[in-house]
Formats: sequence, C-alpha cells, structure tokens
Amino acid sequence: MLDDNLSSSSSTKSYYSSDSSTNLVSLSDISSNKSLTLFSILGIGDPIVDILSEISSDIIEKYGMKLGDSIFASEDCDERNLEMYKILESMPLVNYIPGGSVQNTMRVISWRLNNDDDIIPRKYFKVSMLGSVGDDLYKNKIMNALEDIGVNPILEILKDDKTSRCGVGVYKKEKLFVTQLRASKRLSEKFIEENLDKILDHHALIIEGYLLNNKFEMLQKLCHYFSINNKMIILTLSASFIVKVHYDKLIELGNKADIIAGSLQEAKELAGTDANSTQDVFINIFKKLKPKDNRLLLFTDGPNGALCGKYNYENDQLDYIIQCFAPKVKDEEIKDLNGAGDAFLGGFLSEYMKGRDINDCCKNGIKAATIILKNVGCTFPKKIKFQ
Repeated sequence: MLDDNLSSSSSTKSYYSSDSSTNLVSLSDISSNKSLTLFSILGIGDPIVDILSEISSDIIEKYGMKLGDSIFASEDCDERNLEMYKILESMPLVNYIPGGSVQNTMRVISWRLNNDDDIIPRKYFKVSMLGSVGDDLYKNKIMNALEDIGVNPILEILKDDKTSRCGVGVYKKEKLFVTQLRASKRLSEKFIEENLDKILDHHALIIEGYLLNNKFEMLQKLCHYFSINNKMIILTLSASFIVKVHYDKLIELGNKADIIAGSLQEAKELAGTDANSTQDVFINIFKKLKPKDNRLLLFTDGPNGALCGKYNYENDQLDYIIQCFAPKVKDEEIKDLNGAGDAFLGGFLSEYMKGRDINDCCKNGIKAATIILKNVGCTFPKKIKFQ
C-alpha cells in the first residue's frame, strides 16, 4: 500500500525516482524578457452562483431534506425545492459566491498568480472562463467576481434564460444543496464557432467532467482542436457518479488529456474493482488510456493530501508517484470543505503554467486548498503571501 511506503513527517515524498520537472514557460526568458510569449489557460464548465445562508433545523424538517443531500431541481420540480431559494435569499446574512467546479479552479489560478512573490509578473499569464449565463442579476455577480480576480470571461449571455444557481443551506457546519442548472446547460455550438479563434488563443484547456451530461460532442470537438495544435488538455472527473455514468466518454477524452484530476475515490471508480492499492489505481488508469508522453494523474485524498503520478509507457512501468501531505487543520478553523479539491487543482496549475517542479506544484495546491478550507465557499483573502 502507498501509505506504508511514505512517511508523513515530510510535506512531499516520492517513490519511483524520476525527473519530474516540466518546462512550459522558460523562467530564464521571463527574467531576461527574451521573446516571451503569454501563457494562457481556458476552463469550460458550469458558471454557477452559490446562494449560501445559515438555516434552522425547523426548515430542514419542514422541507423534508437531509443534511448532506444534493438535489438537482428543475423549473417543474417539487415546489418545496424551489422555495428553498426564496428562504435562503431572505436570510439577513445570505452570501452570493461564484461556484461551479471549473469556475472555482480558474478563480484560484488567477488569485494565486495575483499573489506571486517571485520573478513571474502576472502580465505574462491569461486565465479565461468559457460557459453560458442568463441575462439577470446572478450573471452580474459572476461577471464581477471573475473580472475582480482577473479571469477573462468568454460567456454566452442567453437573453431568454436565467443563470444557474445552487442553494446551500448550512446548519452547524453541515450543508444541503439544491442545484438548478439553467443557462449553463445551453452553451451553444454557434457561440463556440463564433469565438473559436478566441478559444484557441489559449495554450491549455480545462474540461469539467459534469459537462459530459449534455456537452460530450462539444467537448470532443474542443479536444480535437486543442490536440491537433499540440495544446494541453486537463480533464476533471468531477464526481464518482459522473465516472460511473459516463465511463466510456471519460476514457475517450482521457486519451487526449495531459492531466487527469479528481479525488482518489473518483480515481478508484475509474481504475476498476481490481485496484487493491493506491499504486494499482494509478497503474490501472494509465493502462486503460492510450500512451501519451508526460501525462499526469492528479488526485486529492482529503486530509491525507494529494497524489501525482506519471507512467513510462515505453518501459511499461510507473515513473513515480508523489504524495504531498496536508497540514493539520483544527476542526474549529474549518469553515467549509466544498471547493477544496477545485482549489488544489488551481494552486497546482498556477505553478505548473510556470514550469515549476511537480513537487512545488503539489505543495502550492495544498496551500491553496488549506486556505479555502478556512473560508466559506471557494473564497479567499484577495491579498495573501504564499510562503
């Protein structure tokens, strides 16, 4: 087992030795300003507004919900579910927070770059979000939040629809969720084609696994465009049920992906039932995919930190698995577990874009996730010093 080979006394540890550096941007070129090219990264996903507020146990009982529930609501669903939004928005301390997995990641990438304390000026990187929103006040909250943190919005605005939202009821640190996907489901092929030059003016694409529910053909085309131009593709698994329901589609997109990210539980689902150890999980997934040089698997494991692995297809063996351990966080310091995995990926990629060593990328991901844990939703202090 992996944990038997690693000591938790160090912040990172690798078994299987390998040169794990990846140079995407030359740091020497940046420092000398020699023919430097902007590095840009684009995320495609559901732009959602989280409506978060404390609720009482009476409300939970009245509406027949359970803490931990995740309910997907539609306009014609149980009226009680839709009423939950009115209740949350009537609370005196209601918070409106940009949500959605990839939107979280893009905001964290940009936030981390804004707080760089090394030689990398922020102007050399562009971070963009691709999706669709309605023409309403929720749209304004999303646009303002993206622009405030430096994420370039490439958003289709649907005049006849409303922005997707997620009601988050909080009771004694536990939560229930009522999600209503509306405009974000309707990102159109026409908008993609009209903005294709702008989309392809990025070096990397992050794909949200949740989009496999209704946007598989669109994702296939985008992956094709990015892969034939030798650009990077990052695929997130999003949730265990996504892996179960869309297994073959994930494998197809995964064959083109340079990084596949998710939780260790999602990874086990992708690896299959014969994966008895963490090492087997990595090997099984790598062997299910077509060979691709320098592909990384990147999985979070809650309080145990995160794992990053690379396979040598030529020698048919793992090059390495790196484990980055998470620091101990006191229970009273933890405000919210949601968004920590998204934040880890954002912190990781903000360093990976600069060609940093994989160990440093993992450490930075852990730092970002730890900060998110101490805030409500995927929020963070605008200015912070990363040590």
